[in-house]
Amino acid sequence: MQGQSAAVFGGSSGIGLATAEHLLRSGVAVTIIGRSRERLQAAEAQLEGCATPVALDCTDSNQVAEFFAGRGSIDHVVISLAGGAALGPFTSVAEAEFRATFDGKLWPYINVMREASPRLSPEGSLTLVTGASALAATPGAATLAAVNGALEGMIKTLAVELAPLRVNAVSPGLTDTAAWQRIPTEIREQMYAKAAAETPAGRVGRADDVAMAVVAVVGNPFLTGLVLPCDGGKRLT
Repeated sequence: MQGQSAAVFGGSSGIGLATAEHLLRSGVAVTIIGRSRERLQAAEAQLEGCATPVALDCTDSNQVAEFFAGRGSIDHVVISLAGGAALGPFTSVAEAEFRATFDGKLWPYINVMREASPRLSPEGSLTLVTGASALAATPGAATLAAVNGALEGMIKTLAVELAPLRVNAVSPGLTDTAAWQRIPTEIREQMYAKAAAETPAGRVGRADDVAMAVVAVVGNPFLTGLVLPCDGGKRLT
């Protein structure tokens, strides 16, 4: 991928930031996009100034359109945006909370995909980071299952409709990122321990694990229409 270019939406932290780092190592010119200027500055420093930071809110379709209108050709787009999710028993989640979950993830992904697809290099790729909740049976996570399932459900259709542009998704299992820091430490460690005991790989995921899967998908010109699990084998148990 030496000399190619990529835009990583959600590249200021977590899986997106790890993906940006691995793409840079592969010789790709990387732009990282996020809402928080503070996080973008920290990410830029971590990447030693090698990536170009852009602050925008992907829930605003106009901002996304302006971003792509001001760019030249881009080879690859990776979308690793995390919106808030209303967790809890299905019957206790209010309609407004369910809608907010979709507004926070589904629509930002669609905004980027719609604007990116006609502007990407024909030999390029569009890669979504979704979530194992799309197929898992996890009580209390129906909203996450719905939004990730909606995104994964589009992959095959878009791979055919947008060809020769490649369209894929990487579906991570439980991954230790800063997004989980809002949970009290003791509860989080118990959750990780339980997940590790039930996972053939014997641990929860790391951002680097998922990033390597994303870069493998982006870099393989013969992969399209794929939803690649990156869950340490958890789906098998």
